[in-house]
Amino acid sequence: MKILCPVDGSDFSRLLMQGVGTVFRRRAKEIVLLHVLPVGRSGNRRVPQEGEAVLWAALSEKMTRASQKLLHGHVERLKVALNQAGTSRVISLNTMVMKGDVSEAILRASEKMGADCIAVGSRGMSDVPGYLLGSVSRKIVTHASRSVFMVKGELAFPLPVLLALDGSQASNRAIRKIISCLDPDEVVLHVVSVVPEKLTDLGLEMLGKRQAKALMAPVRKQTQVLLANARKQFLKAGFQVNTELLEGNPRTQIVEAAQRLKTSLVCVGSKGLSGIERFTLGSVSEWVSTYSPESVWVIR
Repeated sequence: MKILCPVDGSDFSRLLMQGVGTVFRRRAKEIVLLHVLPVGRSGNRRVPQEGEAVLWAALSEKMTRASQKLLHGHVERLKVALNQAGTSRVISLNTMVMKGDVSEAILRASEKMGADCIAVGSRGMSDVPGYLLGSVSRKIVTHASRSVFMVKGELAFPLPVLLALDGSQASNRAIRKIISCLDPDEVVLHVVSVVPEKLTDLGLEMLGKRQAKALMAPVRKQTQVLLANARKQFLKAGFQVNTELLEGNPRTQIVEAAQRLKTSLVCVGSKGLSGIERFTLGSVSEWVSTYSPESVWVIR
């Protein structure tokens, strides 16, 4: 598993090292730490005078040295996190410095290295004005073709995890990914699926509550089967797992369930579309990654 970790000098990047080292220690083969130096808009550029060119060259060299020092510090933190997690595997740790728009540079780097996952801290902010990993992380979730692991707080085992399913191929991939990446002895797993409020107030008024309930009965039945099948897969893999059927708005129900169950990590597949078109987990994943106070793993 190849993981790209964009970092800055914030506490959230320090948390990112701890989170990546803890959660992905079983599967990581290569971890690349990336620091992006933002540049001004090209439209404002002009040919510098001779003295200015010397100053800009000196400043650029200074910023590059500072980036290398920052990356070295994060590599050492990551090594500590991996050692504390008890891994004995050999994991390749590399660093990279790029210049340009932060989110675009991250996406380019992820494609170039063939990353399986982009791990970001949120909200991270460097000393350079405009470098806000909070907003950058949302852009990454929206535009990346890779899975995105967004760390918002400290992660430690035993790790309470919430997995939201909708019966889609994306949800099935999320199940397989969790089984292959997480240690069942170190995870307490809560699996939920949401039956949305399909009928409008007008529809409820026209049909009545009894007819509306009967209309949604097959959806609830299908959701119960979905949860039962997922439970069997996780139990077979040795996980401790609980399941729950929720009703309402999928986006808010997932966030509220994570808080109620006191989970530390929320996992969602993207983009998900169930056979009965209950909801699209693509948009749900963006909502959850933005509004959930817990760390989020968007699995693609």
